[in-house]
Amino acid sequence: MKRAKVDTERDERAKRESQIVIAAERAAREEKTAKLKALRLAAQQADEPASTAREPGRRRG
Repeated sequence: MKRAKVDTERDERAKRESQIVIAAERAAREEKTAKLKALRLAAQQADEPASTAREPGRRRG
């Protein structure tokens, strides 16, 4: 039985290209996550002054 020839240059090139794509996707995902986190924190800060006026869990004694 004869083994097929392996084109190592092609494999290495494909690996490099895939690494580039993976890195770009990761960067885009991290950027999106950071934007969403900033929006969430801004929304929480906007709601905070209204919630401190009367805390729902506390009773006046």
